[in-house]
Amino acid sequence: MNITNRKVTEYLDGLYRPLTPQLEQMRREAEAEGIPVILRDTERFLAVMLTVIKPSRILEIGTATGYSSSCFAEICGEDTEIVTLESDSEMCRRAGENIRKLGYGERIRVCQGDAQETMQELSPTFDFVFIDAAKSHYRSFFDGALKLCRKGSVLICDNVLMKAKTVSEEYDPKKKYRTSIRRMRDFLQYITALDRVETCVFPAGDGISVSVVKPDAGAAE
Repeated sequence: MNITNRKVTEYLDGLYRPLTPQLEQMRREAEAEGIPVILRDTERFLAVMLTVIKPSRILEIGTATGYSSSCFAEICGEDTEIVTLESDSEMCRRAGENIRKLGYGERIRVCQGDAQETMQELSPTFDFVFIDAAKSHYRSFFDGALKLCRKGSVLICDNVLMKAKTVSEEYDPKKKYRTSIRRMRDFLQYITALDRVETCVFPAGDGISVSVVKPDAGAAE
């Protein structure tokens, strides 16, 4: 029986509680404008993961309005450094304003530019990575981020099921996303077979992959 149907999603959304009133307002504004933000159950999943892991450095690829990185700052506290990468200059400007307005400006560094290039300029090591950017480039984002991770680090990728398109082409009737579908399938095959990490894909939100760098992987110390 399929348990991830609309009624289940609505029920789980009813259990959602925002982290702060300010973040709730930020979410509502983004949703009203059609700007993608992490889904509510994805947010709660990440909150639990961050509470357990207690990362000291977080790398986010895909800033948008700065909502998710602000959530990370609220969850993790003042001792966690967050670096978030965004290619769109207007989104980068807006995210910076939102982050400063919420009081997280000293803890979140917003970097504008191509993520693959920017990652080459970052110093290791990160112990938590969240990837939520151009879906066709997930493999290059993942490989770049993996070089910046230590053993035991966690890498999470959002929207890997792409509203079920990854599972079946019937959810792409106009064939608009054939390349993205193929690349996402290749990416999931890649990370689930990769020796350096242990990976699981969850049907939460729009699909979440969780990869943990193995102790013997030879990643950055």
